[in-house]
Amino acid sequence: MFLGRIWRAAAVAVTVSAACATMPGMGHAAARHVTPPAPPPPVMDVPTLLSQAPSLVGKRVTLSCYIASASAGGAACAAFRIDDLPGSVNWNGSVPLDGTSLEAASSDKAQQMCGDTGMHPQCRAEVTGIVYDPFGDMGVQGKRNFELRDARIRWLALPEKAATAKRH
Repeated sequence: MFLGRIWRAAAVAVTVSAACATMPGMGHAAARHVTPPAPPPPVMDVPTLLSQAPSLVGKRVTLSCYIASASAGGAACAAFRIDDLPGSVNWNGSVPLDGTSLEAASSDKAQQMCGDTGMHPQCRAEVTGIVYDPFGDMGVQGKRNFELRDARIRWLALPEKAATAKRH
């Protein structure tokens, strides 16, 4: 009878210590170690990305730009020169956003608001995606072309507020 109680007590102790090791704040220090999430990529402008793109291939970046030329095939993350005039395209660089991997909600909104080549306040955005060199992957030598894959657009302009009726 005494040995039966010892075996039951030992079994309970093993079960309790195993449960404690898996509970937050309990158990061995190694069991509590959690890897912090990776910091978000730094925000850069389009000319900076284009000048550093070869070293950024395969890395996640965030660009500050205007979305332009949006269609089902993708869009452009464009930077404009200061002297842009209405009706003139005067880009200071652009990075294509791959339409096949662009987040669906981002693509839909871009097509609705930013289909032309102009600089529109509602098209100001930050785009996060992975730098990709399609020509480099095909073995093309010389000047390279860079784009963003798996991109997601974060719209910086405030959404237009619809007129709402006041309740009395």
